[in-house]
Amino acid sequence: MDVTLSQAREKWSEVAERLQYGEEIVLVNSKSRQAAVLRRLEGPEPSGPVWSSTKARQELGALVDAAQREPQILTVGGHPTAAVFQHTVPRPEKPQPETTAGVTGLGDVLDGLLESAPRTEGLSTGVAALDRICGGLVRGSVTLVAAPPNAGGSLLPLQAARAAAFDATAPTPVLYAPSGVPLQVAARRLVAAEAPVPYAQFAAGTLTPEQRQAVVGAEGRLRSAPLSFTRPEPTAQAIAEEAARIEGLGLVVVDRLQHARADHAPLSGRALPTAVRTLARLAAEQHVAVVALVDSDDVQLVDQLDADRVFHLTRPQDGGTARITVSARDLGTLAAVEVPLDMTHLRLLDPPSPAQPPVPSPAPASAAPSAPAADGPRTAEHAVPPPARRPARSAPPSTATAPRDGAAAGPAVVRRSSGTVAELVERIESRVRAALAEAQGEVAEAVAQLQKTAIPDVMDLLEQSRAGGRYDFRNYPDLPDILRKRGRQEADDIWEARPRWTAPPQVLDPLADQQAPVTALDINGAYLSALKAHLPIGQLEHHLGPDEGGPAHDPKRSGVHLVTPPAWDHPDLPNPIGDREEPGRIWITESTLRLLLRLSGPKTGLCERPLIHESWTSGSTEQLLESLRRALVEARTRALATDDAAGETAYEYIKAMYSKLVSTMGESNYNRDLYRTDWMHIIRSQAFANLWRKAWQARQAGLTIVRMMGTDELHLAGDWRTARAAGKDTPLFPEGREVTEVKPKQAYRLEKVAEGSYREREVD
Repeated sequence: MDVTLSQAREKWSEVAERLQYGEEIVLVNSKSRQAAVLRRLEGPEPSGPVWSSTKARQELGALVDAAQREPQILTVGGHPTAAVFQHTVPRPEKPQPETTAGVTGLGDVLDGLLESAPRTEGLSTGVAALDRICGGLVRGSVTLVAAPPNAGGSLLPLQAARAAAFDATAPTPVLYAPSGVPLQVAARRLVAAEAPVPYAQFAAGTLTPEQRQAVVGAEGRLRSAPLSFTRPEPTAQAIAEEAARIEGLGLVVVDRLQHARADHAPLSGRALPTAVRTLARLAAEQHVAVVALVDSDDVQLVDQLDADRVFHLTRPQDGGTARITVSARDLGTLAAVEVPLDMTHLRLLDPPSPAQPPVPSPAPASAAPSAPAADGPRTAEHAVPPPARRPARSAPPSTATAPRDGAAAGPAVVRRSSGTVAELVERIESRVRAALAEAQGEVAEAVAQLQKTAIPDVMDLLEQSRAGGRYDFRNYPDLPDILRKRGRQEADDIWEARPRWTAPPQVLDPLADQQAPVTALDINGAYLSALKAHLPIGQLEHHLGPDEGGPAHDPKRSGVHLVTPPAWDHPDLPNPIGDREEPGRIWITESTLRLLLRLSGPKTGLCERPLIHESWTSGSTEQLLESLRRALVEARTRALATDDAAGETAYEYIKAMYSKLVSTMGESNYNRDLYRTDWMHIIRSQAFANLWRKAWQARQAGLTIVRMMGTDELHLAGDWRTARAAGKDTPLFPEGREVTEVKPKQAYRLEKVAEGSYREREVD
């Protein structure tokens, strides 16, 4: 198994497992061109420096470099497991040009042309009908697949990759370069087509047991296939360098060249002609076939790229077939073929011969929701195909918000944004329009369908929001045992400070005597706001806390902390540590610790500083999920401002996305793309801390806190509508449905029925 350092970090658990079974792992540093091989220790242990598994994963570059000088020892759990040795990666020999002097007569050439079975070095496109008219993909040349958005252009390169890598008799090594499409999405498409299973259900995590077994049955074939991925968003030169390291490489697939310039994508905009020339040089020098998708059928652009051959792929209006027109440089159009589309499994099929019955429609109504056309720049993986093309809906310049206090509200301008946030908002709204079209305008049906795909959809949005970012959120560092569940039905050791508090009798008795009205307020989008939290972005490192001789709390780091919480002597305020009854030390998150430190500071002085005994922390940022959060907030605002089926559907869809993102980013079988239990606890605790701060502000404004529950429920006595934040003239609790506003859920009065027992009477 040959892997780059980045691939090894992402698949470190798989690397360790393969070592356990005796497989050799070759680590390749694509920058320094150094390589090292990992071999399981079976004989006497060689001498050499020792690396723990965690340290090796963090410093793979240094490990490979050290192995060039002497063997290195890799330990797991303190036990020597493998040795790391210097390795030389073989380079494929380049074909030498013919140097024989003289000329060749036409007769000699004719003999070769008339052979009954001429030898060809072309690779199959995966579509026999297309191979017959074009001879397949020619080694040493670049084939361009030009397709308009939503035509399914990426299915053809995908099919070619499968035909080469999964050939039962002679599999050919393939290098797949994902650009403009997330790596996980490209892999899902390959698996769905090869297993085969319905792509939409696979992406949504809703495969039936039989379909899941089909994937398991194909696992051996998938794992052994000689197919490798480059890093996402590579340059053309990086593709060429990676290709040079793969022995016997036959096919390079580039998915995709983006006609519009994108800052995060080197293979886009004006860089495309130069990139195609680099790919052509790669094809010629390494004698491989290169097939690249361009997300446009613009004739001028295609001509400018000057590829050897072009497959123009379009879809007739019925959408059930794809028409592929083959053209060559200097010759123009050569031939065309129309083939059926299987959008359920993302495959191109061969047309039936005249003697065969026609191929049935690939996506019957009883099957899973049909998958989308697999192209378009950075397109979300939808469970339904997009509707017929129509003019883009423009957001109204102004709409009316929900009226407050029964009065008509003034116009509220829907804020517009640009760049990544605007792209994400458009993707969300396009997704909603497609679902409504599929459901024929039925809101409940569209919402149910969107909720099923909320997890893969929000992960795709997160993928795009992080495009160009320096930190790869898919890099899963090893987590300490305190962040792992002790059993299937048991929790880990982290205390999230979830509030479940009701005021004591000395607070409630006067309210019952005075028959004071109490209002239950609902805090909008609590988890959505909590996405702005301090999240660790590297390997969590253990160190003692300041009260055990360690360093002081660093606001530039984040993680989890073992603390002794301070005493709480304020019966009219909920304890910020939550409703914990057991005394003593507890593990809390960064969000809870920052709240306690703020409350113990001189400005508030509500408690003593918590004692910090141990910490697991790493460098942190508040910006990791910020683009995604802003996009969800803006899409939510636009949905609320649109009083129609699309707005109602979008609102429920967005709520499902952010709530499921938070609930499944830990150890969840429903989200296999993100394993960050520390993030999950920190974001939840941030929501609880946000709610506590609102309760504190209410108390400062003269309101009485009656109850605080969960992430978003706050019961207050007093005139909350006129309450003002300390030192400000703006309402403390503006009423509405925006994330900065609150909704009154219930109004009631307390009636005392016994000592410490009260009954709620609704206000007429």
